[in-house]
Amino acid sequence: MSVEGVYLTTLASLVDSLKGRKDTFFAGDLDPEYEPTRAVYGHRRERVVFRLKGKEWECVSNILRDRGDVYELVGARSDSELYEKLLRAYYSPSQLEVVDFAGSFRRADMALRDLPFIKFYREDGGPYLTSAVFIACWEGVCNSSFHRVMYIDDDRATLRIVPRHLHYMVKKAFEAGRDLPVAMVLGLDVYQEIAAAMSPPYGVFEVGIGAALSGVNRVAKTPLFNIPVPVTASLVVEGVISREEDWEGPFVDILSLVDERRRQNVFKPVAYYVNAQGRLVYHAIVPATSDHFYLMGLPREPLIYESVKKVAPGVRAVRLAVGGGSWLIGVIAIEQSTRGEALSAALAALTAHPSMKVVVVVDEDIDVDDPLQVEWAIATRSKPGEDVVVLRNAKASTLDPRSPEGVGDKLIVIATKPFNEPWSKYRRAGVP
Repeated sequence: MSVEGVYLTTLASLVDSLKGRKDTFFAGDLDPEYEPTRAVYGHRRERVVFRLKGKEWECVSNILRDRGDVYELVGARSDSELYEKLLRAYYSPSQLEVVDFAGSFRRADMALRDLPFIKFYREDGGPYLTSAVFIACWEGVCNSSFHRVMYIDDDRATLRIVPRHLHYMVKKAFEAGRDLPVAMVLGLDVYQEIAAAMSPPYGVFEVGIGAALSGVNRVAKTPLFNIPVPVTASLVVEGVISREEDWEGPFVDILSLVDERRRQNVFKPVAYYVNAQGRLVYHAIVPATSDHFYLMGLPREPLIYESVKKVAPGVRAVRLAVGGGSWLIGVIAIEQSTRGEALSAALAALTAHPSMKVVVVVDEDIDVDDPLQVEWAIATRSKPGEDVVVLRNAKASTLDPRSPEGVGDKLIVIATKPFNEPWSKYRRAGVP
């Protein structure tokens, strides 16, 4: 994939492509406590490139400022093209080619203090890595996923593991009386980042999805634990997720709320490897900003779209709204063809993305990216006694403070024109 002729199969090549662009802010050397957050909030419409004082890392933030940036990186011109490309990679991951590790990485004398840990908010319990991808293999199945990492000391860090695939592998390893060997990877290309956020079924290796998106299918197996890692990484850290626990958090998460302090497993590094070019580049994702929204939420939209299309062939748009952290609130636009189709669409969306708390279904004439149009549709086309559904005690997101145990209520709002009524009553007048 390329932007303006520059191939972006590494994070370093993406940073190089930003030089000379008017939409990039070069912030210079920043203190790792709060200054990166201030720079990003002060330049939200620009990519932000900086170095951390006292460290060797080049950092980049705001890679994904809006959907247009995602289109550009993936080579799409519309939602439908984007979803088609992501779903094709999701269902047809590339076969991975294993190459010599020594040809791609070299051993480095480092400690955790040398990594680009940043304290983003005053409420955070310590400095964090926010784009660390952990790759692990268990009984022939490999998994690649994002996990935030909090610094403790040179040899220990805690990571947040929610009950998904890595959690399952950790559980199985502990039941066998073992720590789980892992590779913590920093500075991945954006295609591998998108793949790591997609959560395919257990047994589908996300690195193959990322390879299908980027066209780079080479991996190298780590010397100690034989874990396949993309050769595009800036840094690979072999280590174990240990049975030891320590405090993780608090942490300001995607909703700008403070996630609680809790006991989590400790990551213990064993060996560090820098890419063969010796260049350390890091994607500094500032929590609750556009990078966070588009990397976490957007990869779920194709799966929602696919699920809705099965029951509502006239689906026109799917959006995880930024106001809900691109996670909790969804807006679905459909062209109705049968009575009851709007409700079926909402239920299909919730099935595809159980973390969603609110689903609003609108007609095809409503711009799902315009909250005012969505509000207008609710105001003029919904009848609360008939078009509002509450589902109680369903699976929910722990990010929602009203669903702390992962169980909560869902709200469905049908804001479409009543199927059998004429458009003349509900059509918005245009400017003459």
